Amino acid sequence: MADEPSLPRLACDPINHSFLSGRARKRVRLESPLISSDPALFSSDDDPSAENYTQGRRKQTYRGPWYSQRPASDQDSQDFPDNPKKSKRTFERQFDSGVWLGSDGTDLDESADGMLSNNESWNLPMRQSRAIQTKDDPPSPEVLAREQIELCLEEGNESIDLSSQCLTLLSNATIRPLAAFSCVPPVTEGVFSRIEPMLKIFLASNNLTKLPAELFNLNSLTVLSLRANRIYELPPGIGKLRNLQELNISQNGMQYLPFEILDLFSEDHRLQTFIIHPNNFFQARFPEQESAQIIQKDLPYKIGLGNRARPRRVAPGRISADERRRPFSPQWEVSYKARTEVRFLDINGSHLKGPNFSNQILFGPQKFNELPVAAVGDIPTPPLPRGNQLSRAPSLLEVALVACSRTPQLPYLQSMLPKPCPEYFPRLLATVAAKKESGTTKCTICDRDFIVPRTEWIEWWEIAKRVGEKGMASAASPLRQMENERDVLERMVPLMRRGCSWLCVPETLNIEWEKMAVTI
Repeated sequence: MADEPSLPRLACDPINHSFLSGRARKRVRLESPLISSDPALFSSDDDPSAENYTQGRRKQTYRGPWYSQRPASDQDSQDFPDNPKKSKRTFERQFDSGVWLGSDGTDLDESADGMLSNNESWNLPMRQSRAIQTKDDPPSPEVLAREQIELCLEEGNESIDLSSQCLTLLSNATIRPLAAFSCVPPVTEGVFSRIEPMLKIFLASNNLTKLPAELFNLNSLTVLSLRANRIYELPPGIGKLRNLQELNISQNGMQYLPFEILDLFSEDHRLQTFIIHPNNFFQARFPEQESAQIIQKDLPYKIGLGNRARPRRVAPGRISADERRRPFSPQWEVSYKARTEVRFLDINGSHLKGPNFSNQILFGPQKFNELPVAAVGDIPTPPLPRGNQLSRAPSLLEVALVACSRTPQLPYLQSMLPKPCPEYFPRLLATVAAKKESGTTKCTICDRDFIVPRTEWIEWWEIAKRVGEKGMASAASPLRQMENERDVLERMVPLMRRGCSWLCVPETLNIEWEKMAVTI
């Protein structure tokens, strides 16, 4: 292998930079496209075998481009100069690379060094873990209710029966699509007749404790059944259902109804059926002397013993201004009977003065619950305010709670509270979230929205359905005297009234108190 002659050198044309050969080349058609027309060129003339590495020979190196390579030991290789060596590149930080840009007055060197030398860890918000629902998990009751509502919307079915669905929560997003409900118009001889929808929603025999505000925005709702749930307070938005014809709220844990429910008995509403019993409603306990006077006046209508007589005639000074100015429907007998003393609250909702209305949620067997009735000459007197001056202006805490109700971060505000903080802050934020879900509350005196009430009192109103002209019985008829005690008690409906300031008290006594407030 050592005596093997090397390949002949090819002449190179320095002008055209090409190889030259002594014979002319002709274009020849090749039988196989895989055979090259030029001889193969190798980077080394050594035999590629294991002997090259065992004999200790050194591999030859070449210089120059690929078309004019020369052995490195050949003297002719000096005709082709080597490529100039490149200078070593220095690695520097380029602050204007677009990764970080400072302002016009920022020192780049100091800012960048500060960012690179800062070893403090940045606490980024962690993504909340969400329970993964697999295909084997059954859907929640609210998801099933939403699917049933969507089916009724597609088919134009006016009756939505969600009874006995084990519902514990009903969100506004589930009820909101019903606002766009429209019936399928019938076709009569090729002419479409437009009909108004009459929604009927049945939510009986569930475990609902709260109602969404969107439920009271359905103008086409005619029947609402909330029987046999765990609702302890009805939202004030119930009075907005103008087309409601039947309401059933029996078998719940309610102790009183909102004062706004009287709007259902006005002339511009269509209520026909009102079922509210059984419930654990507050009952009026009249003073002994006053009860005896009522019994003597209405002796033929005496039922039971003591203060359980039917107060058919209202005592002097108990005519409510709401009764005089509110036009009720002729189908209903609605009249004011009595009220409790006014309860005054602090800016955070703490009890300061007045009766204590227990908010016990009682379910199952009904328990007897009574509240004393205020005297005829009762004047609600609030505690002595700061600066000895009363005002209807809301407190700063009330303004802050209203701002919290408008922010989309309301569900997370409780977790953002600093520790330690006042104990009533989480309770007030929970109240704000509940009012936002069920609807706002307005003052029953000045009609202003509020979060925390400042005054509360309960009024008893007699609500009964009038009988038709043919079946109407007069007051002296024996049929009216045969009424039992249960019918009399069920007519007395307790209504909760709330005010936004200490000046928002019953109107019949409000003028007298404002005269006395000046002398304090």
